[in-house]
Amino acid sequence: MTVLPEDRADSPSAVDRRIPFQLVFNVRDLGGLPTEGGRTTRRGLLFRGDGVHRLAGADLDAARALGLRTVIDLRTEGEIERGGRFPVDAYRVDWHHLPMIRRMWSEDDLVATSGAADFLRDRYVEMLTDGASSLPRIVEVVADGAPALFHCAAGKDRTGVVAAVLLSLVGVPRDVIADDYHLTAGAMGTFVDWLTVTYPEAIDAMTSQPPEYLEAPREAMLAFLDHIDDRHGSMAELVRSLGVASGTVDRLQAALVG
Repeated sequence: MTVLPEDRADSPSAVDRRIPFQLVFNVRDLGGLPTEGGRTTRRGLLFRGDGVHRLAGADLDAARALGLRTVIDLRTEGEIERGGRFPVDAYRVDWHHLPMIRRMWSEDDLVATSGAADFLRDRYVEMLTDGASSLPRIVEVVADGAPALFHCAAGKDRTGVVAAVLLSLVGVPRDVIADDYHLTAGAMGTFVDWLTVTYPEAIDAMTSQPPEYLEAPREAMLAFLDHIDDRHGSMAELVRSLGVASGTVDRLQAALVG
């Protein structure tokens, strides 16, 4: 069970936004978050998640209750070939494959870092290049296709970067974005527990990986957002440099902020 630190229990990132499933462990509503303009993101319109390609039975019914129109898959082609995709035959949605990395990470990626925050920040910055063709389309699809859910395998890294982009564009403060990102740390424990029982052969591979792969420190997301500001000036300037029209950002804000 996910347990929030006491100092986060009444924060805008509290666990009441979590959407419970049996075999999907890290889905939450990105509504109810404050924006810098004194408004809040609307509930029930944007969701972040993990392995929704596993949805079936009661879990699929729970997904239907969200009223999703759009699902965005951030995984690689190889991951989709191995694990499958969202069950569009059972639940008709507009499904988009918009990958954020070119290959899965390996221990070779762990070079001269001083800890999880630095390692993850560097990987997230790389996504701005690897996902440069996907990010503009993600912004466009969400602006016009809510209620929408975007996901990767664990709902932490690729999903965390996309959440940071979208939430920044609609004015959610950086500390709130980092708090939401950090919530994934608890879900990772539940995911590993499930793997231990269901796919024990996967545990050896996971536990042999650097521990940074499973962490979600607030500092990593804050450092990533610092990079955006230092290098591009703002998230709006970044997406504009990638080809997103200002009118698209306006539509995103109108759709998601109440």
